[in-house]
Amino acid sequence: MRKGSQIVLDCLRAEGVDLVFGYPGGAIMPLYDALDGSGVRHILTRHEQGAVFAAEGYARATGKVGVAFATSGPGATNLITGIADAKMDSVPLVCITGQVRSALIGTDAFQETDIFGMTLSMTKWNRLVRSIEEIPQVIAEGFHWARSGRPGPVMIDIPVDMLKASIEFHGAVKFAPHRPAQHVGSESTFAATLIALLQQSKKPVALVGAGAKLSGAVDDLQQLLDLLQVPTFATVHGLGAVQQDSSYYLGMVGMHGTRAANMALDETDLLLVFGARLDDRVTGEPTRFAPHARIVHFEIDPSQLDRVRPCELPVIGNLAETIPAFYQEAKHAHLPDFGAWRAVACGPDRAEPMSTGLAHPTRSFLDELFARMPENGTILADVGQHQMWAAQRYRASSPRGFITSGGLGAMGFALPAAVGVQLAKPDTVVLCVSGDGGFQMNIQELATVHRLGLPIKMVIVDNKYLGMVRQWQQLFYERNYAETDLSDNPDFVEIAKAYKISASLLREEEFIDPTQSGAVAEKLDRFFRSREPELLVFECHPEANVYPMVPSGAALSEMVFEKE
Repeated sequence: MRKGSQIVLDCLRAEGVDLVFGYPGGAIMPLYDALDGSGVRHILTRHEQGAVFAAEGYARATGKVGVAFATSGPGATNLITGIADAKMDSVPLVCITGQVRSALIGTDAFQETDIFGMTLSMTKWNRLVRSIEEIPQVIAEGFHWARSGRPGPVMIDIPVDMLKASIEFHGAVKFAPHRPAQHVGSESTFAATLIALLQQSKKPVALVGAGAKLSGAVDDLQQLLDLLQVPTFATVHGLGAVQQDSSYYLGMVGMHGTRAANMALDETDLLLVFGARLDDRVTGEPTRFAPHARIVHFEIDPSQLDRVRPCELPVIGNLAETIPAFYQEAKHAHLPDFGAWRAVACGPDRAEPMSTGLAHPTRSFLDELFARMPENGTILADVGQHQMWAAQRYRASSPRGFITSGGLGAMGFALPAAVGVQLAKPDTVVLCVSGDGGFQMNIQELATVHRLGLPIKMVIVDNKYLGMVRQWQQLFYERNYAETDLSDNPDFVEIAKAYKISASLLREEEFIDPTQSGAVAEKLDRFFRSREPELLVFECHPEANVYPMVPSGAALSEMVFEKE
């Protein structure tokens, strides 16, 4: 005989789960009571949003399913931002919440919310458990949907009486979908069509998104790109999937992408998309996106096809199968030499102007930081100007080495996500880059960092503003800085010390003063040498902006650069 709470944990272990993140409460208390001896390690965060972001960080770093626990009512609703983030960024996640007693559902009982209904539109699959007998099947099915196809979040809501009740338990079950996934083989007909399109093309390019990483197809993709030798660029989630020293690689594309990448995408006549959603931050004005191109879209989720405009050739399936299938055909085909086009797209004339404006010290500061990161280190960026500066400066070729909240753009993501990454990779250097606004949204997770003794390196780029909003207010709202002033920020160094975390301050003028270069270098070296958590606050110019920039409604070719 096993209680429902014990069955839940037994089923989690059967799915390979040994680490979960959460915050207890009344309706989920029986599950916490059963943790001791279950083989599942629980990490107590200081807010449920911290728990779900930490679970996301763990999942993004490992490719495994992240798991978060929360109680009913506010505990469950505090998970929603993380669930939406996981849906948009294709992160495998299972959230398990306690619910009020079955007999009280629908009576507006204390801490009752319809989390099942609330999350229908932002989960791949969710269930309100109706009987203790169905718990094994529900958990098995939930994990299947979280990790299969295009990964995403799952919500499982369990009434507290079912966690307390007992039944005879015969072990976890395996879920088998009624309709098995179709697999793409080397005999696929798309290869011949794609080869014909390449033979007709004069200016082909490749766009790499998160799907290359999620599918485990990074090595296969690199092999294919080395064969094709076409100009290639990445979305923010695709960073690290292509070797940085590849002669055809042009960097990040989109709103704050490189000039070379955006110009090539605007001029191409054949666009090969590998696992990217083509959202508006990548496309610019959708009606003016790649205006001369035929599109070949490699994608596992059919709902992502034809979102911008119809593609010439959809290739539906897991990239780990479709890319090798195409490579086997392409390596025997007669493909054109795209050297002349590559020389133009990758040439010096396409380089962006050297930045000497207000943002230059911050970009140089990030260069100094990233140069000290080992190749297998992980950088987590929160959301805002610092996020784009970090994405622009990232140079490593570690597929899971750059993690951020992309589709949802959730401020407060990076610090708790760094907790999950550091637990997943205890011997890896983890660098969390935040802004002064986003850091305060989950600043309480400094307590989690301290309790666990996690050697996370935390940087706050402090410009005393909600910087990205202020930038748009400056450029498009006549400098009406409405409610973006954070000049009354707290002393982050003293706050960190209150959490018993070592912290220091580096001012911009100190960083750019040549007489201070030795002292600054020593401070940065010491920051990374320590095996304890460290916080470094970098005071940035308040009106430093992120450039290049594609304004809203503009085409990618209409980038704006910093005025000297």
